[in-house]
Amino acid sequence: MKKITIFVAAVLCAIGLTACGSKEQYSEYQQTKIDAAESNVTSIIKILEYSVDGTLDAYYGTVIPWDEYTMEEVAGTARSIMGTEADGYGFYNAYTSFKSAQDTLGSIQNIDTDKMDAVANEEQIIITVPVTCANGDATVEIIFSNDQFLKLESASITQNFTMAEKMEKGALNTLIGISTVFIVLILICLLISCFGIIPKIQKSIADGKKAKEEEKSATEKSIDNAVNQIIANETVDESDDLELVAVIAAAIAAYEGSATTEGYVVRSIRRRR
Repeated sequence: MKKITIFVAAVLCAIGLTACGSKEQYSEYQQTKIDAAESNVTSIIKILEYSVDGTLDAYYGTVIPWDEYTMEEVAGTARSIMGTEADGYGFYNAYTSFKSAQDTLGSIQNIDTDKMDAVANEEQIIITVPVTCANGDATVEIIFSNDQFLKLESASITQNFTMAEKMEKGALNTLIGISTVFIVLILICLLISCFGIIPKIQKSIADGKKAKEEEKSATEKSIDNAVNQIIANETVDESDDLELVAVIAAAIAAYEGSATTEGYVVRSIRRRR
């Protein structure tokens, strides 16, 4: 009995794992839309690639200035070329994604439609397909609106990295992160060490200001003393002049025989040899 129970449990687990690994089943109408979307994938990828390398310009007969178009013009031109409705912003973003990826991946050599995968929800149909490029492998993701018009909403291409490349990139990111942390810590230590220097600088500046103020005060004081001395000398000289004027006036009055010095005015005094 125990062996039978174990056997039944193993069978149920196997059935469960099989169910989990199977693809989601869609209704006939939904599957029809998915198939229609998958049929457009190859042409959309080629049109995006040709838009980047300029081949589409020669095929279309004129230069298509995607970078200068309005989003309405992008949508209209993409619709006329692909025969499928397209969102202007979505197509332009897809164009820029393929354009930036071409520098590293190069041109697309093969589109592996046998490994194409589609997932649908209520609003979108998301299709991923692996591609082989000149400089490596990549995955293209194309998103359509989940309706009868299958409007192209967006597309992008992403490089597939090997495990060694992922490890190298992870190690580089780790090294950059650790270096950044150490640099920040060094800057913090330098900033903390400056806290002991700043008061000394402030004291030096304060001492310099104080010395300048003292020097200025001494200079002003010496100037005031000199001015006071000059004023005192001028006062003395003025009193001496008044006495000299009185003497001269008295001498003139005596010479003239006058008893008073009234009426005599000394306008200037000049020393003569």
